[in-house]
Amino acid sequence: MVKTLYCIRHGLALHNVLFWEIGTDAYTKYNDTRLLEEGVEQAIQLGTTWKEIENVELVIVSPLSRTLSTAYHIFKNKNIPMIAKDFLIEHPIGIETANKRKNITHLKKIFPDINFNFIKSNEPKWYNNKETIDQLENRIQQMKDWILKRPEKTIAIVSHSSFIGQFKDKKMGDEQNELKHCFPYKITIE
Repeated sequence: MVKTLYCIRHGLALHNVLFWEIGTDAYTKYNDTRLLEEGVEQAIQLGTTWKEIENVELVIVSPLSRTLSTAYHIFKNKNIPMIAKDFLIEHPIGIETANKRKNITHLKKIFPDINFNFIKSNEPKWYNNKETIDQLENRIQQMKDWILKRPEKTIAIVSHSSFIGQFKDKKMGDEQNELKHCFPYKITIE
């Protein structure tokens, strides 16, 4: 069955701005960075102007604060189920603490409208070394397999630049030409 996916990068977050000020230290000095006010506004704007939002049957979201907040602000009051999945976390897992999620118990309190039941471990999976491209590709394949088993035909994915870039184009890490924040990139899989 053909699935229509809308891949949405989270709104502008703290580490995105800090990268231009302090470089890659922005990824290692802060854990699970939050959305900035501009990022919240980007998400709200997409939620009110995106015409295809009414076609979305399911939202899957990375369980990091910035993506959870983005999904909440885009899809609030839309009555669309939202499910958090660890396979959507930004690359790389390991070393870059901006990509290390909080424990699920904490996140459930902040985002009660998001279903965390598909995440088995309260604590995040984390590597002592930087995640490899092969490990990322494995997570992308897990996502595709999971989506293809779902009954929904139109799914929004709220994730991160490197994850979406690798999934969509096999390209990531180009900060000069990065994916737009809160923009629905449409692709199909089968």
